[in-house]
Amino acid sequence: MSKIEEIDPRVKAYLYDIVYHRWSRVHAMVNRTWTMTSNIAESLNAVRASTDYIHTVLDGMRRYIVCLEKKGCSCGQFQLDKLPCPHALDTLRHRDESFEQYCSPYYTRANLLRTYEIPVNSLPDESKWNLPQHITEEVVNPPKGGKRHPGRPQKERYKTYYEINSKKYKNVFI
Repeated sequence: MSKIEEIDPRVKAYLYDIVYHRWSRVHAMVNRTWTMTSNIAESLNAVRASTDYIHTVLDGMRRYIVCLEKKGCSCGQFQLDKLPCPHALDTLRHRDESFEQYCSPYYTRANLLRTYEIPVNSLPDESKWNLPQHITEEVVNPPKGGKRHPGRPQKERYKTYYEINSKKYKNVFI
């Protein structure tokens, strides 16, 4: 928040006024934006069981607590995504259990198919639309050009990670 306040103090005040659950994923009442990532921790070293459902997972130098009963992990990813995080997956692998029962039912094939049960009708041709006159007369102008940023304009687009690491861009020294 201090960084936001440095840029514009009004933004900080606005964020406090609209309450955390409207802009923070952690405080949200509903999972609005599920993030699917493939960042699996590759240095999971050890899993120790405290009880049948609570386990300690060492990930490099960090320690995470996984509670399979409540489907949660101290990293927070398990609770937010409703999918087992890498620490929970390692715990399940250690217990020789399947991860499917720990995933949210929203990720099942049946729910995916249920999403498309209701037909979506396409719009008729634009010439057949019945628009009120005040809407057809309204003129929408493009946004005004913003202030140019200082410095020389960029000549090329930024390359993605995959483009940079592909064979095409690799330097070969003989």
